[in-house]
Amino acid sequence: MIDSISIVIPSYNESGNINEIYRRTSEVIKKLNIKKYEIIFIENGSKDNSLELLKKINLENKSVKIISLSRNFGFQAAIAAGLQYAENDYVCVMDGDLQDPPEIILQFVEKINQGYDVVYGIRRKRKAAFIMKLFYKLFYAIYSKLSEIDVPKQVGEFCLMNKKVVKSLNSLKEKNLFIRGLRSWVGFKQIGIDYERDKRYSGKTNFSFFGATALALDGFVSFSLLPLRFILITGIVISLLSFLFFLFLFSVKVLHISGIFDFSALQMPKGLTVTNSMLTLSLGLVMFTLGIIGEYVGRIYFEVKNRPNYVINEIIL
Repeated sequence: MIDSISIVIPSYNESGNINEIYRRTSEVIKKLNIKKYEIIFIENGSKDNSLELLKKINLENKSVKIISLSRNFGFQAAIAAGLQYAENDYVCVMDGDLQDPPEIILQFVEKINQGYDVVYGIRRKRKAAFIMKLFYKLFYAIYSKLSEIDVPKQVGEFCLMNKKVVKSLNSLKEKNLFIRGLRSWVGFKQIGIDYERDKRYSGKTNFSFFGATALALDGFVSFSLLPLRFILITGIVISLLSFLFFLFLFSVKVLHISGIFDFSALQMPKGLTVTNSMLTLSLGLVMFTLGIIGEYVGRIYFEVKNRPNYVINEIIL
């Protein structure tokens, strides 16, 4: 049985969702009959009146805690902050826009009571634009092939974990965070539950296509060396083909000059068409290669600087 729970909710410009998510989450906690709980809102530098609304709720209920960051450090960093300050035996991570229904926590708890360390949500149905749905499916298809760990498809950060798993995540010192990947990496006994992801309750999404792409790159680079190995294999293949082509041209020239064979009938394409095509292909390949290497080097750069993932402005208990 779960005796205590911390619910971590990142919030950025979610003034239209805060009261509703607090109401629904409180109802879930009542159904669980848990006396010791905390709802931790990570106020991620919002530009609306989110912080004022959260402070008002805190005055009414001291089990609602607020970690106010000095600016918007991103969704992943906000979750990391919440995990660091969660005190109870079980920790639930949930989006602040109500796309992750708080009522699913009841199903999470059932699985936890069966002995699982981590229960995560699997987004079987997603209420989103067709392009975004296609992008997500493409991401998970590629990611499952490239990743060196087994990361379930169609999952996000919505989950319930015991303190053992949370401590393991908190012990990691990575700066380029991809929580769902790290959650799989630490292992333990995990299981997923299917659910239908709702539309935002209020407001516009803060997660742009560019942000989704950046997160996808973090996932690829953080858990796979296959792109670098692809570059190595491609370089070997191209070098081999270039060497064979050189041998062919050299043989044609030598045998033709020696008079052993007459290659006058062998006509190479005239002009610069072949040369330009090869140069364009080579340039594109070089730029692609440098881009992949740059992603890895850039992440090493951020890791070496060892800056914190977030800066806290104030903590309201």
